[in-house]
Amino acid sequence: MKTNKFSATIFLIIAILTLGTACKKDNPDQEGGSEEDKIVQVMRQKILGRWNLVEFIEETKTGNEPPEVINNDPKNVYFDFSANGRVKTNAEGEDELPYEVKANNKLLLWENEQTIVELTANKLTFRNTASSEGTTYTQTYFLTR
Repeated sequence: MKTNKFSATIFLIIAILTLGTACKKDNPDQEGGSEEDKIVQVMRQKILGRWNLVEFIEETKTGNEPPEVINNDPKNVYFDFSANGRVKTNAEGEDELPYEVKANNKLLLWENEQTIVELTANKLTFRNTASSEGTTYTQTYFLTR
């Protein structure tokens, strides 16, 4: 009789373990995250380090008029992105501020959403756009290592 109870107990434990793992939901975090999360992680790694601003374009467009484009030639302007979510820059005076790389090629910087146009090992281009009273303002930053 003890053998039957022991066998029944072992069978019950095996059944519980099998059902417990079979009913477990897939968690993307346990398998390295979703594809979008992996892309954001790669972008976060690529953006780290010091970048030099080599060109800064401001474009103003009102209605159907041709845009007014100001092509700035910045001198010694840098962005130094750290892994702690902070960036040091002298774009608007020496400053350290938060940044965040987000899904869909978005960069949160100066508390504004920027669109990352290009990000390679040696090139970073991002822009922001705002509209007010029929006028659209676009700023594009071109950075290299």
